[in-house]
Amino acid sequence: MKPSSRAVLTAAALTAALGLAACEEDEQDRVLMYEPGTYLGQEDTPLAEEKVNDLRQRAKNQGRL
Repeated sequence: MKPSSRAVLTAAALTAALGLAACEEDEQDRVLMYEPGTYLGQEDTPLAEEKVNDLRQRAKNQGRL
């Protein structure tokens, strides 16, 4: 293998490695194809009944002005 082709191969390998390493973790496994009017993200976790009751009480208190 010629020294110049070895340098090109090394540069290509380093560029590919840099490109793969540059992807941030929070950008991986995200939705890339969107459907209008449809939420395609992760499902929400349900709230505990105690938390729901606390939120209802706060909403009632905010309505009493």
